[in-house]
Amino acid sequence: MTAIATAALVDRIAALDRPLLVALDVDGTLAPIVRNPDLAAIPTPTLAVLEGLSVTEGVVLALITGRDLESLERIERIEGIWRAVEHGGLILPPGEEADRRALTEEQQRALDRFRAWADRDAKDAFIEHKPQAIAVHVRGIAEHDPARAEQLLEEADNLAAKLGLHVRRGKALREAEAIHHDKGKALAEILRRTDAASTFFAGDDLTDFPAIELAARMGIGAFVHSDERPVKPSDDAVILSGVDQMSRVLQELYSRLRA
Repeated sequence: MTAIATAALVDRIAALDRPLLVALDVDGTLAPIVRNPDLAAIPTPTLAVLEGLSVTEGVVLALITGRDLESLERIERIEGIWRAVEHGGLILPPGEEADRRALTEEQQRALDRFRAWADRDAKDAFIEHKPQAIAVHVRGIAEHDPARAEQLLEEADNLAAKLGLHVRRGKALREAEAIHHDKGKALAEILRRTDAASTFFAGDDLTDFPAIELAARMGIGAFVHSDERPVKPSDDAVILSGVDQMSRVLQELYSRLRA
């Protein structure tokens, strides 16, 4: 799997029709993957470039992430951008306050039962509590006890299915969702609501594949490679070697667009 040269990709992005929607996953794309998601951070130079892109004429900037809004706000406070959190469960235009759809009693009971299992039987995992989902991260466990990590993922799969929750599979995690959402649909909605003529989207995990594939049809979809997720989504996706190359692409794109 060969990564595209940074300059060649920037040439292609800069040639896309305007308004151009630059939409990006966060963890593993902008922020290096860490064992504890609460400790993840977007490098300062990347944040500075994102802030510049957010005010660049002809560019719409969006972050599309599995994080919930509170978690995302711990690592970025960029003004003037779109945010799709919880895999598109909540889509916020610039400056708009959150207005979330409430869960039914049945959905809330199912989520509460999954949460109780996670808090009781998966204490060695990192448990991420979201308004409409519970994520079980086992990266830290897998480093020293792969069998235990796989056991927890299997238990999470089985319980979520039994409770009628949607199972989302990602890098070293399982997420049980009360309401299923999709980053591809989130990207499509932001495209529609912004009247963007084209898009560039980059992500690094299975959960990003629908958005990468849509972006490949509407512009350019990029897959950020890692040893944890070596398989790309489709032949139409370009390959980036990692978070560092993603940062260089954004820096060079910003320099090109403001020239």
